[in-house]
Amino acid sequence: MKQILLTLTLIISFQCRGQITFINETTPWETLSKTAAKEKKLIFIHLEGNECEQCNEVASKGFSGPDLKDVYQKSFISIRSNVTSENGRKLAEKFQIKGALVSLYIDAEGNILNQFRGSTTNSKTYLEHAQAALSRKGGKQLSDFEKEYKNGERSAKFLKAYIQKRREVNLPANDLLDEYVGKLPVDSLMNFQLVKFIYQNGPTLDSRAYKVVQVLVPYSMIDSLYKSVPPHEASAFNGGIIGNTMRKAIETKNQNLAYQSASFLQNTYQKDFRNARLAFERTMIQYHFGVKDTMAYFSQTRNFIDHNHLLLSIDSLKRMDDDMMKKSLASQTPLGPAGEKQAIRFAPPSQRFHIELNEHAWHFYELNNNPRDLERALMWSKRSMEWHEELRKDKHHLPLGNPAYIDTYAHLLYKLGRKDEAIEWQTKAVEAQKVSGMSWVSMEKDLNEMKAGTLKW
Repeated sequence: MKQILLTLTLIISFQCRGQITFINETTPWETLSKTAAKEKKLIFIHLEGNECEQCNEVASKGFSGPDLKDVYQKSFISIRSNVTSENGRKLAEKFQIKGALVSLYIDAEGNILNQFRGSTTNSKTYLEHAQAALSRKGGKQLSDFEKEYKNGERSAKFLKAYIQKRREVNLPANDLLDEYVGKLPVDSLMNFQLVKFIYQNGPTLDSRAYKVVQVLVPYSMIDSLYKSVPPHEASAFNGGIIGNTMRKAIETKNQNLAYQSASFLQNTYQKDFRNARLAFERTMIQYHFGVKDTMAYFSQTRNFIDHNHLLLSIDSLKRMDDDMMKKSLASQTPLGPAGEKQAIRFAPPSQRFHIELNEHAWHFYELNNNPRDLERALMWSKRSMEWHEELRKDKHHLPLGNPAYIDTYAHLLYKLGRKDEAIEWQTKAVEAQKVSGMSWVSMEKDLNEMKAGTLKW
């Protein structure tokens, strides 16, 4: 009778959130798996948390795209669950997910076919990830590799295929990469394609794979490797190395390893000394925040903003954007007989600074109770709003201001005991969010709690 009830729950408890139809968030994996096998479908699991309500609302917007309906209804059983709930926690543990805001595409046997971290309003992204998962159905899956590995298969050919499979679905393979390199004869590391494979898989800076390459492979070969691929691929090499190293540093609370990662990133800027220093400091701040060393985080963030952001003006930020635009245009490759240039995607570097001001102001709101630090964060928050408005005023974007930035400012006012001002600004945040087309439910909830004096941080 229990099994029948579970299946019935699956069928009748649909929650319609946009064009993806989600089943009841309490549906356990066993029921998901059995139903997916019976209906010959894949499983889409979106795991979210409580730390970023706006991130969840962004996902809701993305899930509402009409282009998703046919693919997800036809080919997936979809569930959206919070990692703070019992079922959400169990799903996260089963698939070894740390933290929230990740979308998993899984077959009935529990093989991850694809995953996407974060959220987006762009429904096309969710469509592309679904299609990628569907293209990987059948054939040899992760569970098959895992069984062979547990049974003692350790050949270099097998390990390489196993690494490639994990990389395909964005799963780490650092230990496997070390094991693979250990199986190879020393002279094989003179093979260009082998070195490229190692770099494509983002070896951590303390790994055997990375150290062996640094010792045995001539620098000229590594330099040729970077020059032989498009810029975005060369950047992906470094991004993989830095990202995997930082994840390991935070997981193991290894400050020395974080320092190595920050230094590696700094060196990628070559003669751009200012941005190299900024990159180093940002990385160490990321580490201290990640390991919850709040005292170090507060100290380094104060110093970082005082000596960088607060020395900038609107004019200097605009010049920064203009210089980057000129460099981007100059680097374009002419196409066609008429010499037309390819389209470029340009992210103004100035936006990094007002985003950081808002981000750190919010973290101080959440973690810091020192009135002096909260006043400092309030000033950062105000500056972020001013910069955003001035830099974006000609773009007809967010006409009432950035609702997330206004929301941060209101919350800081509230925590500082300036309730009436907080209510005024939170009202502005709600109105700005409505105009943006995003859900304003969480902001309005906070506004009502501010009015009642019950908002907690």
